[in-house]
Amino acid sequence: MIYLMSTFNPHWEGEHFPEWTWPKRRIFQYMTELLDSPLSVGIGGLRRTGKTTLLKQIVGHLSRSKASPRRICYFQFDRDLVIRDDRLLERVLDTYVLDFLDDSLGRIKEKTYVLLDEIQLIPRWSEIVKRYLDRDPAITFIVSGSSSLILESELSESLAGRLDMIRLSPPGFRDYMTINGQEPPPEFRIDPGLRKIPTELSLYYGSNQDRLTRAYLDYLRWGGFPQLKDLKDDEARRRYVKEVVVEKILRYDLPARCAGENPLDLERLYEMYANEYGQLLEYNTLARDIGVSVGKLKRLAQALISGYLVQYCFNYTRSRRKTGRTAKKVYLSTPSLAAHRYGPLEKFPEVLGRVVENDVYLRLREKDENLSFWRVGRQEIDFMFHVGGVVFPVECKTGRLKSKDTRLIRSIAEKWDSPFSVLITTNTLDFSDLSVLRLPACLL
Repeated sequence: MIYLMSTFNPHWEGEHFPEWTWPKRRIFQYMTELLDSPLSVGIGGLRRTGKTTLLKQIVGHLSRSKASPRRICYFQFDRDLVIRDDRLLERVLDTYVLDFLDDSLGRIKEKTYVLLDEIQLIPRWSEIVKRYLDRDPAITFIVSGSSSLILESELSESLAGRLDMIRLSPPGFRDYMTINGQEPPPEFRIDPGLRKIPTELSLYYGSNQDRLTRAYLDYLRWGGFPQLKDLKDDEARRRYVKEVVVEKILRYDLPARCAGENPLDLERLYEMYANEYGQLLEYNTLARDIGVSVGKLKRLAQALISGYLVQYCFNYTRSRRKTGRTAKKVYLSTPSLAAHRYGPLEKFPEVLGRVVENDVYLRLREKDENLSFWRVGRQEIDFMFHVGGVVFPVECKTGRLKSKDTRLIRSIAEKWDSPFSVLITTNTLDFSDLSVLRLPACLL
């Protein structure tokens, strides 16, 4: 155990993780600010989207500015280690405190950070962490895992008020550009007071439009998983997404935590969602197609959500109490889960529109937890986006724009007293018509 822990912590001997010098995603700054609070931190997210890299970069930040290297311990769990030792977490913590800190629990005086990666593999981990937090408040835990089913349920049971849970989303377009060593576009915000596009943004987009458009189309296919940048062959990338991400979640992660659920049912439902993202869900039809009851289907759907594979978007209602009972759509947690199956997306215009809509949902959802769609009869608006009490109708249109494409969103914007509506495109930036902001998806 001592040797294993030493290999996980090269900073104890004055060395460092290679990840310390890698480009930092936008969430890194937010994480460093969280570490100044008295709470421990939990990080949940889809497999292979950068949780381990983030933890190792946090180790570098802490060792430079917060604590001496020995006061920072990182450990990564894997399935084989846990199977061989059912007390692995306790052994790791005891070995660290007794052998490396030469101290005892309850008597630690200096601030100490313990980072535990893939914590969801440890049964009842929260009870162990709580015991350490109760006995020694000098310790701050930073834990990560790839199943909200276990992370969030154990948090609510044992660590409520002690651990701040955040969700690490797959990289967005700006993160993708940063990870790949390219200049990301400036941040643009939809604002009720907006009356014209800032001149500097117009000039920037005008001189970078082709570069950004090419990069955005590439991001849609591969940007959700940072390690894909090291694989140059498209087929190898597809196998990575299918075998390393999706199949691992469906065949190992979720069945291990969803007792009694058939992995084949999970796979069938995921395949339906992966083909029907952005469309209205009909539970009765889906249940019949899979061959399960509606109740069981809802449990399977919740499992896919807990594995960070999919998210739901609900039909707009003024009552939050009714939100969960309204019609719903499903979206994938990164557009790469859909787009990796295809060649260059410009050759698949019928696919491109849906993939862009999926990405727009994710980008807007980061800014608005109440994001919804609007549907009455046959009329539908892709998204209703809230900013400071104002609702903006947002429609995605990746093909050739026609005058009728804005008719409905104009009328809805007028009905809801929205300052303007928003039309998301692939490469058009235009606000000459003050009732419709035309915005390329890469600037969202």
